[in-house]
Amino acid sequence: MNKSETIDQIGRSADITKAAAKLALDALETHIKAHIDAGERVLLRGLGSFSRGAPAQKIGRNPRTGQPLTYTAYHRVTGAPSFSESKLYKEISAATQLSEGATKRAIDAFKGIMKVALKKGDMAALNGFGCFFVGMRAARNGRNPQTGATIKIAAARVPHFRASKTG
Repeated sequence: MNKSETIDQIGRSADITKAAAKLALDALETHIKAHIDAGERVLLRGLGSFSRGAPAQKIGRNPRTGQPLTYTAYHRVTGAPSFSESKLYKEISAATQLSEGATKRAIDAFKGIMKVALKKGDMAALNGFGCFFVGMRAARNGRNPQTGATIKIAAARVPHFRASKTG
């Protein structure tokens, strides 16, 4: 699914025009990026949270040549201040001149569309922002926190987000 298809579906689901849906989606992308750049974690209930990891230099080996190389790995930051979804609705409605109700319907439609696409196994790409896709998490051993017993956790399909390099 590409951005124009997403905009069409948001317009139909939220009962707003395509132009208003495009404005709301563009504003959502812009505001999420701005808050991430400010070091905040943006949580969209039902879809996930967006934050920037802390860079750290790692040393590895080139798999083809075996030569050592240094690369940047990003680690999930814990304790980042979160930015509430209701504040995001207010910011976007002020920026787009849409009512708060229309903005909320548009963002809720976006979240619903992404959930449906991911359940089907589709990839949803938003140019300049990133793409949502489904990946596999391998089976692993876990630990029951109450008893301390080792348990097997089955492999699962999980949603992922890959940020755009241009954004």
